[in-house]
Order: sequence, then C-alpha cells, then structure tokens
Amino acid sequence: MIIFAHKKEIMCNMHNKRRKNMKKKAASVVLAGAMALSLAVGCTPVFAGETEAAATGGATLNPNTKNAEELTLWHYFDAAADAKAIIDFANEYNELQDKVYINPTYVARQELMNQYTIGAVSGELPDIGMVDSPDMESYISLGVFEDVTKQLGDWEDLDKFFPGPLSSCKDADGKIYGLPQNSNCLTLAANMDALKEAGIDKLPTSLDEFKEDVEKTTNSDKSQFGFAMCAISTEEGTFQLLPWIVATHDGTKTSLTNLTDEKAAIGLDVLGGFVKNGQMSPECVNWTQADAYNQFCAGKAAFAEIGTWHLASIDNDVNGAFEYQITTLPTGDEGTSSSTIGGENFGVCTGCKDVDEAVNFLKWFMSKDSEERWAVQSGKLATRSDAVPVYTYQEDNFKIFQKQMDTALARGPHDQWPTISEQIYTAAQKVFLNGDSAADALKAANDVIAPILESDPLPEQ
Repeated sequence: MIIFAHKKEIMCNMHNKRRKNMKKKAASVVLAGAMALSLAVGCTPVFAGETEAAATGGATLNPNTKNAEELTLWHYFDAAADAKAIIDFANEYNELQDKVYINPTYVARQELMNQYTIGAVSGELPDIGMVDSPDMESYISLGVFEDVTKQLGDWEDLDKFFPGPLSSCKDADGKIYGLPQNSNCLTLAANMDALKEAGIDKLPTSLDEFKEDVEKTTNSDKSQFGFAMCAISTEEGTFQLLPWIVATHDGTKTSLTNLTDEKAAIGLDVLGGFVKNGQMSPECVNWTQADAYNQFCAGKAAFAEIGTWHLASIDNDVNGAFEYQITTLPTGDEGTSSSTIGGENFGVCTGCKDVDEAVNFLKWFMSKDSEERWAVQSGKLATRSDAVPVYTYQEDNFKIFQKQMDTALARGPHDQWPTISEQIYTAAQKVFLNGDSAADALKAANDVIAPILESDPLPEQ
C-alpha cells in the first residue's frame, strides 16, 4: 500500500499574473476563428458517440428515473479507467440526490475544443465542460465558462486545492469558473523482454543511452518500433513533446522562452531521427496518447511515453505478454529528466440551465473523498492538499511518477497557451513529416512564441 499527497511546491509554480490586454486580444482572435468555423461546419455539434462507440470503459449510465433536470457534461476521457470512472461517479451522484441528472457525453478531444469555440458564438454549450488545465484561461476569455465566484468564493474547501491547479480555473481578476479535477505527468515504459533480446540489461538514464536503446530494440522482422509517442496536432502532442524540448543538456536546462538556443533542438532532433530511421512510426503524428500506449501494450514498440493514468489498466492491457518496467524520461544529460504536468478542469458553461446545482455537483465531484477515490480508480494524482489517495496497486510505479513530478513542466496558465502549443506540435510535425531540421522548425516557432512571452511571460519554474 502506498499513500501520496501532491507536492505543493511543484504546483505552486504554475501561479502567474495574467494581463487583461492579452486576454482581450486572445478572445478576439479565437472568436473570429469560431465565426469562420461555425460557417464552415454549422452550429449543430456532431459528437464522437454519433460516429463511433463512445468511451464508457464498459460502464452504463443509469436512466433518469427520478425525472430530474438533466445537466449535460462533455468530456474527452478515452482511457478505459477514466471513461468508466466518469460514468460511475455520475451514477453515484444521480442516486444521491433528485434535483439534477448528470449526463456525461464523450466527445473526442479536438472535436470538443472545436465545439467550445463554435459554442461561444452559437450558444450551444453543455452545462458542464471538461478542459485541459492550460487551455482553460483561453476559453474563459472566449466566454465559454460561467463566472461562479459567487457560488465558490466562500466555499470552505476552496483553500484545500493546490494553488497551481486552482489558478488555472481563474481569470486575470481572480474570478472562478470551475475546479481542477486531477493531475498527472509522463514517464517512460519499457518492454523488458525486447530490451533483453537486444542485449540491453539496464534502463536508459540519458538521452544518448535512450537513442542507442531505441536503435537496438527496433525490429522490423517483428514489426516492432523502438519507441512510440503521441505527436498529434493537439494539446496531447504538445504534452508529450515538451519534455524532449525543455530538457537539461551540458548542465543547462532549456526553456520555452528561447527556442533558438541550439540545445533546445537536441531532443527534437533525436525524435526526428527516430522517424527518419524507421525507429518510430511516422503515424505518431496521428496518434493520441491512447494510441501510442496501445502500440506498446500490443508489443509493437519497445519503449513508450505513458501517463500516470495508464497505471490503472496497464497490467490488464499487457496481459502478461511481456515484462515491463517504468522509469523517468531520459531526455537529457546522464541522471537528468524532464516531464510535463497534466490535468483536467471542469467548469460551468455559459448558459448552464442551473448554475447552482452544477456547482453543487462540482463541489461533490472535487470533494476530498471523491478526489481520493478518483485518483485510485483512474490512476491520477489529486488536486487537493487534504486528499491522500491510498494506492493498493502499482505502488512502486506510482513512486516513479511521484519522483517524475519533481522535474515536470507546467503548461501555463496563459491566455494564449493554445497558440504557444500549436507552435510546439507544428514544429515537431515539420521535423517528422517534412524532414526540416529541429533548429529551423523551432526557430519558426520561436518567431511566434517569443513576442507573446515577452509581453506576458510564463510563470517561473
């Protein structure tokens, strides 16, 4: 049994002042895009569940037998444990009270972001919406989320949340639009059978070692790549790419504030080499994190970049096909590592049918008890200082993720994070697909990012 509390010093670093003038600029740019997009695709949402099986993790939402007012909740949980948990928690809350019926609806991540953008113009939004923590400030400025400071400002539990995650739910004036629900980070999973077959007897502890190991474990006869990761053109791609860009080389840690530093290109250059040399599938530019993880579990990749949440299901997904181990990401100098802090927020959307009851659900959903249970069920880290999840599985691997949190990079919060993020995954795709040099791709990204951060810096980390 292992008990973890989230570390305050990590998440406190995310807190930052946001400037109103940048917020207005971001809102106007995104709003213009929303108008163009709405003209192109219309105003009626097309959910993933209408074209493919919605992610439920095998759980079934109980019917609304109490004839309670229905509150729709949009989410993009596609990992089996998360998908089951959101249904389980909705069923539990619906049973506990009879005022509202929470109806979770899965919408593929990028589609969900598009629907928020369109909905800001059309008014077609859910009652409650999930969003990646670094993106929330941008959607707040767009008008997607409702100000619920009145309902949450005096809540006695509010000061139990770590400042970093909570700050991502606020605007520049400190108004509150929702609550943080989970935190997570990334590590490296290794197929130890594949490593043994390649003559490797230890896990890599530097980028140079990792590069050699990926080459050695690539086996075309077995259709096995050396490495699998997600480099899709969404925030998921940026999430997995950042550790390789912001890493330690020759004793110096690189930064998003200077992507023209030649050291910033080292990790991306290595990843590009993997694709060029057939050691990582070029399909990584289309893979979600779930897709890359599934490649690993199916034995099609010797290494994979995985998230905290995968611990909840990896034993079942690998199903004894091979021995695996997890270690910190070897992104730079010997003994150094970097990762990315992830996590989702839930906000009350503009036009919600019953704001007070939506907030009551969020209070319950992010209560100490719920946070502890969700963390264990879905393999996440809690966002409250008083929530102490008791993990009865994968104890040693949770310790590795907790260690990795010490070197994990927070994304924002920043009202132009979507623009920053787009430049990161676009740079990577130029390298992977077009064969551009990492230095040139990052210079182009820096030309866009540098002026943004000069006017409104990211928080110090």
